[in-house]
Amino acid sequence: MLQPASRHSNNDDATATIDLDNDLFPPSPLFNGPLLSLLYDCYGSLDHAKEAFMSILKMDKKLDFDEANEILFRLGIIYKKQGKYNESLSYFDRILHNPPSPLAHADIWFQIGHVYEQQKDYLCAKDAYERVIADNLTHAKVLQQLGWLYHQDGSSFQNQELAIQYLTKSLKAGVLPSSPSKKYAYMAGQKYNKAYEAYQQAVYHDGRNPTFWCSIGVLYFQINQFRDALDAYSRAICINPYISEVWFDLSSLYESCNNQISDAIDAYACTAELDPVSRTKHHLHLLKNVQATGSQLPATPGPQDVHPTAYANPTIPPPG
Repeated sequence: MLQPASRHSNNDDATATIDLDNDLFPPSPLFNGPLLSLLYDCYGSLDHAKEAFMSILKMDKKLDFDEANEILFRLGIIYKKQGKYNESLSYFDRILHNPPSPLAHADIWFQIGHVYEQQKDYLCAKDAYERVIADNLTHAKVLQQLGWLYHQDGSSFQNQELAIQYLTKSLKAGVLPSSPSKKYAYMAGQKYNKAYEAYQQAVYHDGRNPTFWCSIGVLYFQINQFRDALDAYSRAICINPYISEVWFDLSSLYESCNNQISDAIDAYACTAELDPVSRTKHHLHLLKNVQATGSQLPATPGPQDVHPTAYANPTIPPPG
């Protein structure tokens, strides 16, 4: 029997290290004054940072157009990290036609695409990313994101061949060999031995990344090494207990192995709590009915891989 995983993390401040935002904007002359330490000290506290940036917009009448747009960009990033996606999109829309230097229109479209992706509006995300590719055919990060979208089960345009093409192009365009692209390309092509080697390399360099451990769990599940899959999912949960995909995969594992229905129900309940819009609730209801009546088990859903950049921000517990 597989041992139940605990939802309690041993590291409440654990973070994944992939960040789509930090390398977009170099230090600005705007913040070379006495406000520099205040703003960047506050940056770990997003609400305080947001208040500080908004105060500058209201109080500093000497801001030029480019400086004001830089603050709008940073506010868009903050709202995205807080999961306030509509507000984030509104700020990015305001600067889309006049991005602050050194950013270009493609950089803003990239951010808009990433927000839509976080909202699981994959069609709008694809449209935004394709606008970037129209300007820059070798934009490594966008090629990586497009590859993931075509790999994603929830997209209406899923195409594994295109996924592999985009992910391979992202490697050639400059994404590091130990990056998620290489691993997902192998996984999409069911080249599990190469995928395992790539994940080993990634974990060696970044053992505190929960998305890597989740994907390793999916890999073990697909080659029927269920105890190893449990260990990988448990490691991901210890690092960040708020990733709904990990709990979903753990549920699927419990349900597939020895019919551990009680443990599966507990894990599905965690999934539904973390992602209320998921389709988990219906399956959870079916399992509870099986437990109560002894009726036949429904088909077990397969594991879901987690986007390599979906949990790049510091661990933020769900509201409530």
